Amino acid sequence: MKKVFLYLYPIKEYTNMFLDHDDHLYDEHYIKRPFAILNECIQKRYRDHGYQVVYALYPDKDIFGIMPKKEDRIIYTDILFSENSAIDENGKEKKDFIPKYPNEQLLIEQLGDIEELVIGGYHFSSCVKRVGEIALNMGINTIIDLDLTDLFFNLYEQEDYFNVKEYNPENFRRQMIKDDLKYGKEIALEQFNLVYSSPAYGFSNQDTKCKK
Repeated sequence: MKKVFLYLYPIKEYTNMFLDHDDHLYDEHYIKRPFAILNECIQKRYRDHGYQVVYALYPDKDIFGIMPKKEDRIIYTDILFSENSAIDENGKEKKDFIPKYPNEQLLIEQLGDIEELVIGGYHFSSCVKRVGEIALNMGINTIIDLDLTDLFFNLYEQEDYFNVKEYNPENFRRQMIKDDLKYGKEIALEQFNLVYSSPAYGFSNQDTKCKK
């Protein structure tokens, strides 16, 4: 039995949605570039703690932004990116498009026998959540590292919150409700609980939290 950190779909098409359109803007506004920090997080939070790092990709796409180590694994979805994307190969929006999701159970089964699963990647409110919920239903101790989902590209700049070495769910909760406190604590908590109600996030069931 083993521990796994699974990072979903690190491809250019998803990542570019969260990057500055002009790379020079990072220097102009004194913003740290995200990839070095993301790779450092994966190392210090997971490889250094005995987790096998696994990346899930579409068969027709290459990894982007992540620097895999030789001991890492890559697994593949049962569908192509083109089946999941609303944009065709000419960059035009598909008419009456209905996205097709990868088979989450087949994805998880490629991991083998695991006792603990942490999930990151794209996108926290859909694909990542779906995989986390299926893993929990399969009896796997699972939690989503929300710092290392697409939320990362906003959170990593917040030095008073972001910790390269660990993910703390309670600190994340406080960070997310902070901006809504101006509407009152009750409303802030209600909004947080609405967005993060899935047990895969680890807030509704203490037993699903991974403790390193």
